[in-house]
Amino acid sequence: MATEHHQNQEQPLFDRAKATAMGPYLLCEDPPHYLSAVGFEDIPEMVRVLNLDKNIYNGTASFQYPYLESHAHARVSRAVGYTTTLGYNTHWAMRTSPDGPLMGWIHAYLRPEEDEVHPETGRVLKIGEIGYWVSPEYVGKGYASRSARFVVPEIMQKEFRCDIVRAEAYVDNVGSRKVLESAGMECEVEAKTVFIPKLQEERVICCYAVHTDDSTKRASSAGSTSCTRVK
Repeated sequence: MATEHHQNQEQPLFDRAKATAMGPYLLCEDPPHYLSAVGFEDIPEMVRVLNLDKNIYNGTASFQYPYLESHAHARVSRAVGYTTTLGYNTHWAMRTSPDGPLMGWIHAYLRPEEDEVHPETGRVLKIGEIGYWVSPEYVGKGYASRSARFVVPEIMQKEFRCDIVRAEAYVDNVGSRKVLESAGMECEVEAKTVFIPKLQEERVICCYAVHTDDSTKRASSAGSTSCTRVK
């Protein structure tokens, strides 16, 4: 389930042109599949794609329908703001060429949790989470799975050095759950009831994670860690 954390943006500290993790990354040659940083030029295609049907609205916690240009501008502004504040990119568009139109989106967040520490060393853990969506025109063609299989190990674990990477899905969203499992993530919370503000109702989610250290995995199995926060 795609989730977004609306953190307060600070004044830009970095030149976006020099930021790391911008891409483009070639994930597959046939069919061609690239990931590259989301930009304001993607707004028109975002608006078109997110109004094709209500599947993305129904499968995520925060996306609106109808999806307006103002919604897309706010979301892309946050993505660009993270990059200029942090010096690295955390939002990628799925494309069929390095500069081609957006056909999907995958984002990553780093969430240092002061109350979550390594069970053996006491070190504060570096925790990340991912969210994603794919245009209805490309659903079922492997783009979400390939994106997750790349972002989780290559960026979240190797480049960002996350101890744990987490994600959520509605329990009945079988497709999204398969994407997470294809990225090596395991379901750690089978069912958790949360309130979804845009729906003004409660829904049941499941929580997935992958660990770089068996110690945190064992601690998670013992019940000492929890889901990410739904937004």
